[in-house]
Order: sequence, then structure tokens, then C-alpha cells
Amino acid sequence: NTTAQDVEKKVTDAVAAIKTYAIDQRDEALQKAKIVLDDIDARINDLESRLNQKWDQMDQAARQQAASNLAALRKDRNKVAEWYGGLKHGSRQAWEDVKTGFSKSSQDLQDAFKKAYDDF
Repeated sequence: NTTAQDVEKKVTDAVAAIKTYAIDQRDEALQKAKIVLDDIDARINDLESRLNQKWDQMDQAARQQAASNLAALRKDRNKVAEWYGGLKHGSRQAWEDVKTGFSKSSQDLQDAFKKAYDDF
């Protein structure tokens, strides 16, 4: 039973570690980034499951907000995945930019999760 705070800490720690890696540590960065993506996917699935359980108890406005939040989370998750691809295949010259992009998109997604959980 991992709490949202536990997952957030795990993701935050992984992103902080990725920021410190040099291009020669690409494999380690990719392992940490994979942790971030796996945790994001688990959190989206958990939130969707919780929403599905309460769907019948929600009014139309709450359902629309929940659907909107899930769509936004998936969109932001895809951005993180794109930056993961950059980490995986980016050039030496682009390494710092890719790390920064991955970190920023991960933080944006964390913020979207906070909003979705608050709305839920």
C-alpha cells in the first residue's frame, strides 16, 4: 500500500539523481528514469481504479472533471516518455538539455497528480 507521498518521494529522488548523471552514466540514468515511468503508470492506474469505484456516486460535473484530469495526466505522462526516449537515444551534445527536459516534464506531471488527487 504505497501512498501518493511515498511514490512522489521515489519519483523526486530518481529525478534528482538523473540531474547529476553525466552522459557516461546513461545506463544508470535510464534505470532511474524507468522507475519514474513505472511509478507514474502505477499512479495513473491506481487513480483510475479509485475513480471507477466511485464513478456511480459522482455527479456529472465530477465525472467530467475526473475524465479531464485523467486525460491531462496521460498527456503529461507521454511527454515524460518522450524525454525518456531522448535520454535513451540523445546525443552527447543534447544530454544536458534532455536531462533538464525530463526533469521539468516529471515535475509538471507531479503537479498534475497533486491537482488530480486534490480534485478527487
